[in-house]
Amino acid sequence: MIYGGSVLNTTKKLTEAALLSSLFIVVTIIAVSTGFGYAIYLDFIVPVFFCIICLKCDLKYTILSGITSLLIISLVLGNLGTAIWASQSVLLGIMCGYLINKPTMVMDDLVYGSVFGVIVMVFIDIYASTLIGYSFMKEFQGYSKWIYFNGYTNFIYYLMIALFPFGMVFCIYLLSLILGNKLHILDSNSLKKFLIFKNFRSLNQFLCCSKKAFYICVSYLAIFEVLKLWNVKVDSVYLKTIFISITYISVYFIIRDSCMSLQNFIIAKFRKLLYARILFLIIILLLFFIFDVTVISLIIINAFLNKKIDIRLSQSNIVNKQINLLIEK
Repeated sequence: MIYGGSVLNTTKKLTEAALLSSLFIVVTIIAVSTGFGYAIYLDFIVPVFFCIICLKCDLKYTILSGITSLLIISLVLGNLGTAIWASQSVLLGIMCGYLINKPTMVMDDLVYGSVFGVIVMVFIDIYASTLIGYSFMKEFQGYSKWIYFNGYTNFIYYLMIALFPFGMVFCIYLLSLILGNKLHILDSNSLKKFLIFKNFRSLNQFLCCSKKAFYICVSYLAIFEVLKLWNVKVDSVYLKTIFISITYISVYFIIRDSCMSLQNFIIAKFRKLLYARILFLIIILLLFFIFDVTVISLIIINAFLNKKIDIRLSQSNIVNKQINLLIEK
């Protein structure tokens, strides 16, 4: 009986994935044929669609659905550009669905999702520039040249490359949770993440990465800086873009986590919200004038707080307690 139930469940998920794939193929052909596919459809609707399939039908069936759908679209439309663009959206959607289902912290999902997004977008760009002669990286480079601040063109270029997948992942992640809740397909892990976003204003200051994710970012940043000191050069433009963009993502999450943890410590220690706000303003000013020293100081202080009072665990416990209360209502 157990074996029979397992087979029925597998058949059900496979059938649902096949039906959703068929729907995706039909809608994509219509959207691309009418010109609407190049607006928000391929950038947002497609990844959210495959994220929902992943939440509903499991990872392996979603991957199978994505591969077959892309093959059929490329053969029917005969448009490599659309297939390449859609493949990026499908990969991001599947990745977000996989992360949402895992019992991980929301901030960890955003870290790993953003890094994966950078890698996917760069590799898709390689194929796009080779097959159809279009490169979104070159287009971004053109945009960055419009904004010239004392030689910061490269900084703006890499920042745009880092921000684009981060923004995409965040939007796909959030929209998929909202739609998944409406469709009642969220499991216990994904429901908790939905409630975190629903109560983001009150929980934001307690959201943080896990120790593992935080120290991975710190280690990556340290290795990157050591290689710079040794004058190790990367000739490949694409690899250089990946490394530098991931560095920017790592720096952002390091600064955000460290600031939040430090502010929470100050509030808990002195019971004064004003002190925490003043401290935050001081950190912002220091980042403008002595960025490297400030980041290193924040990492050291954060490591000390983790060691002495395990502040990340305290923050996570506060979030989990609030979410459990909401679930019990």
